[in-house]
Amino acid sequence: MGSVAIVPWDVAIFGFPVASFRPGPGDFNHDQMETFQCRFTAWMHSKNIKVCSSTLAPTQSFWREVLPRVGFEFVDLSLQVTLPLPNAKLPPVRCQLRPALPEDHAAIEAIAAESFSHGRYHADPLFPKHLADRRYSQWVRNTLSNPSPTDRMYVLMQGARVAGFHHVMIERDISDLRLAAVAADLKGTMLGVELYAATLHELRRQNVRRVVASISAVNHSVVNLFSMLGFRFGNPEIIYHWHASTR
Repeated sequence: MGSVAIVPWDVAIFGFPVASFRPGPGDFNHDQMETFQCRFTAWMHSKNIKVCSSTLAPTQSFWREVLPRVGFEFVDLSLQVTLPLPNAKLPPVRCQLRPALPEDHAAIEAIAAESFSHGRYHADPLFPKHLADRRYSQWVRNTLSNPSPTDRMYVLMQGARVAGFHHVMIERDISDLRLAAVAADLKGTMLGVELYAATLHELRRQNVRRVVASISAVNHSVVNLFSMLGFRFGNPEIIYHWHASTR
């Protein structure tokens, strides 16, 4: 029927139990449906779960009917984007992109704390915004405090100011664009384009051949940005949340 597990990373950030449910491969009859509902609800209550997420492909029509029956609600639609980098036509950049230094950490965390309004937790009207913001702050804090050869944090400079940051992962010749933002007062300017273009130029310099990312389909500005840069879109996923407060 599926599997469910507590998500330790989110638990540590939010301060309450959070889980993720992974649906099984097949469907089941009416009696099994009742069994699933009872087992799922009992597990949630036994672990005192406050929020549970689940992700479906559009082809999983059976589970798209089942999840709402046990209390899941749609919150977001994600897309996977890819770019073959060697032949990509990238716009020129004027601002400096460089690896983050220890003295940049406070500025990066400040940007992360106030610059995001998309993603499944921000898209969930039942989830507190300050906790969704905290998740991104903790994301960059963890990255900065636990450097590794595959994790890279870059900053985009506007004069002497850290105007934005980009967290990427590089494994062999593939890079995953994980998290990027410019300062809140710079949104609506061209600095967002500069940030992504400068990052792609840097990745090409490091012989990265393919770039991938996961984005929210309702984040229209980012969708337009990736489209302008030549990314290909695919693998949509439907994201649901279950809340104990509504059960």
